Amino acid sequence: MGRAGGDGSLLQRINTVAVLRALHGAEQLTLRDLTEATGVSRNTAEDAALALVRTGLAEEFVPQAEQRRVGRPAKWYRFRADYGYVLGVDLAVHEVNVLVANLAGTERARHSRPLDPLAPADGRVLAAREAIDAAIRAAGIRYPEVLAIGAATTGIVDREGRVDRSNRLPQTLGYNLAEGLTVLPGVPVVVGNDARLATLAERWLGTGRDTDNFVNINAGRHITAGVVLNGRLLQGAHGAAGEIGVLPESRWQAALQAMADWPEDYESTVRAAEAGDADAQARIEELAEHLAIGAAAIVLTVDPECVILSGGLSRAGQTLLGPLQGHLDARTLFPIPVRISPLDHSAVALGAVRLALDHVEGDLFDTDSPRLAAALTP
Repeated sequence: MGRAGGDGSLLQRINTVAVLRALHGAEQLTLRDLTEATGVSRNTAEDAALALVRTGLAEEFVPQAEQRRVGRPAKWYRFRADYGYVLGVDLAVHEVNVLVANLAGTERARHSRPLDPLAPADGRVLAAREAIDAAIRAAGIRYPEVLAIGAATTGIVDREGRVDRSNRLPQTLGYNLAEGLTVLPGVPVVVGNDARLATLAERWLGTGRDTDNFVNINAGRHITAGVVLNGRLLQGAHGAAGEIGVLPESRWQAALQAMADWPEDYESTVRAAEAGDADAQARIEELAEHLAIGAAAIVLTVDPECVILSGGLSRAGQTLLGPLQGHLDARTLFPIPVRISPLDHSAVALGAVRLALDHVEGDLFDTDSPRLAAALTP
């Protein structure tokens, strides 16, 4: 990263960002590791590391193994993940879920509370802010330590955080969630669609973490989809990529109706199907066929490596997966494996955490960042 000539201050910032990136991407590094990872000299790496220690973004330490050695121990450094925290807020239809995580994505606290689906937008946001307060208290941190908030909502949101479309929560149409959830001046709030953020969580921590191209079908009380192509979440021109469920021809609305027509909850139906109940098996087969039609349309469009089934229906496991795989294979050019997500109902909030972390990291790794300037001020 080091370059000859040019603006010395800029060069210092570039080298410091390189060291910060290296520390952020590893558990711990020696000065030798840092020089090899960044391509800068030992002195430059040490100067940058010490600057980051001064501002609290890194810390120097001596591992226990080094403490037992004779002679001068090596200098070790690591990214200080508790330098700050982010919040992930899932403003679902019936509840709000808040996660607090440090800058390594490690959960520190969570809080949930019910929401009235008919409440006005202001009332829903007020409940969300109360949940944020409770989560911050549970985490034992202070508001100034919060560096960003990620928020998720059903519907389509624009780049400013305003709700553009929302069939399930029409009262939120036109509401600016980014402004409503601003709990402290200077703390950015980034907002995304719940299906896309559940897919972001899948890419970060779920079945999709080792897959660069996949479709995530989130099926529960509602059925939505998200797409990751070449390792990046697909948003589209209006933030509506994957919203195939709005087409009646996708059969996803029919799938929801099929579930609503079940005399019991779907988990009971799954258990009955597993026990050999012919009527329950027929209902599972019908649901699988409806799901496969919409899934096939997305698969034929983006040609993914796999389809991931997440949300409440994923708990049906192989009972649903087998029929779904069969119906999907019958409608696609290549056999695309269907896999179950390991993530639970907090997937959307986790995606909101990842969204906030991406925002913070973009700031930290910016050579013009005020935080970086503070690190380099003697």
